[in-house]
Parts: sequence; structure tokens; C-alpha cells
Amino acid sequence: MADKRKLKLVFPLDNGDDFNYNLADPNEELTKSEVDVVMQKMIDTQAIIKNNHKATAIKEAYITTTTQDVLA
Repeated sequence: MADKRKLKLVFPLDNGDDFNYNLADPNEELTKSEVDVVMQKMIDTQAIIKNNHKATAIKEAYITTTTQDVLA
């Protein structure tokens, strides 16, 4: 049995759609303020563009944990 953690960053785009950015195995001690700083920098530098639509704000960020049980 193994737990897998994933950090999901969600940005609204200028066309009303959302863009989801997933990162595997985030640091256990990661804080919201650290994530917010990075997300804002991604917006400011236009690092998030999908089909010519840019990220406009920080919508949310969260960590999901999934348990994987291998069948024997």
C-alpha cells in the first residue's frame, strides 16, 4: 500500500475556463503563502497560456492524497 500526494494549482483563464497544473509529491511542509507566491509569479510572467488564453488570478490550490492498494 502506498500513498501518493499531488498538489493541484487552479488558475482561471481570461476566457472563463480553468487551467489545472498538477505537481507530484509536494513537500510535506509546503505552506499556502509559498504556493500563492509561486502562482502569482506564474501569472505575472505569463507562464500559463492555453490556446492563447492567459491565467488571470489564483483560484485555488490543494493537495490530494490517494492510497493505492495492489491486488495480489
